[in-house]
Amino acid sequence: MSTVKITSVVEKDKEGDFLLKWEVSPDQEGTIDIYSSLTDSSMTSFTPLTSKKVTDQVLRISPAGSGLREYFLLRTAGVYSGVVANRIIEMNNVKNFRDIGGYSTTDNRQIKWGEIYRSANLSDATLYDQERIRRLNIKTIIDFRSERTAKKYPLLLHPSIRKIALPLSPMDAEKLDEQLKDAGFDRSDAIRYVQEAYVDIVENHKEQFGEMFDILTNDSNYPVLLTESLGKDGVGLASYFILYALGVPHGTLEEDYMLSNQEIDPAKAKMDAQNLSEPLQEAVTAMLSVNRAYLNYAIDYIKQKYGSVDNYLEKELRVTSGKKNLLRKYLLYQY
Repeated sequence: MSTVKITSVVEKDKEGDFLLKWEVSPDQEGTIDIYSSLTDSSMTSFTPLTSKKVTDQVLRISPAGSGLREYFLLRTAGVYSGVVANRIIEMNNVKNFRDIGGYSTTDNRQIKWGEIYRSANLSDATLYDQERIRRLNIKTIIDFRSERTAKKYPLLLHPSIRKIALPLSPMDAEKLDEQLKDAGFDRSDAIRYVQEAYVDIVENHKEQFGEMFDILTNDSNYPVLLTESLGKDGVGLASYFILYALGVPHGTLEEDYMLSNQEIDPAKAKMDAQNLSEPLQEAVTAMLSVNRAYLNYAIDYIKQKYGSVDNYLEKELRVTSGKKNLLRKYLLYQY
């Protein structure tokens, strides 16, 4: 069995080109073959694109299709990489829009790209954003925003997309405004507040998460988009549970959760933080960011109360072994 491993990522640059980056371990000489496709439906859809030196480690690629998505495979020393695509989908006015596919499981399977997306607020989506969402063929949107926020800020989407409301109590803008009325509120208060809010979501919104898994075990609902005001708290926990159920290791789940810090700029949030005291500004930043301490506080709570995340999923969210098998059937590559 070969010990060679190819790690690769795809990003979009400002010019709209794909930047394909790779690392091969252990260090190798020679060439790496690169294949591309506009679909990831099968291995046979990938055709040779070019060959580069292993040591080049990066290749700029002009889009072959619409420029929205493209899939790549790499091969060296007789070993293939997994399917790689751009995780971040650039939008005009929708933040934190990304794909949760592509990750590897503990048994060396790979999650399909283009089946589950996550995002922040969709209510300000421009026509450009709405068209991009339509071109991703998204069929179902699960809206985790509170009922009050959802009523105040209706979603702007193509009427063919099914919208399902599963209200949680995440850190939406109105809740944040309420908390900041306390002038003594500081960063440490904010961290504790978010941690307790996560526990509240875990403990008091089992029905919503259970319904989410019911939706995900019906293949006619895919592709699915998970959304809320900031796309980081309720969506972050939902993404964790989905990827965990598929067998993605905790370290990778942390990395996916932490990506929100690259996609959300607290300085551009819908609130006036300029006139706040410095401690309150630090509190705002803490509440508008993600922190491993938030996620791990909730996961530790689950383990302490329910024995394990698996127990929580099965006994509280009704994620049986049968449902896990369906999720793996729909969401893992079969090649």
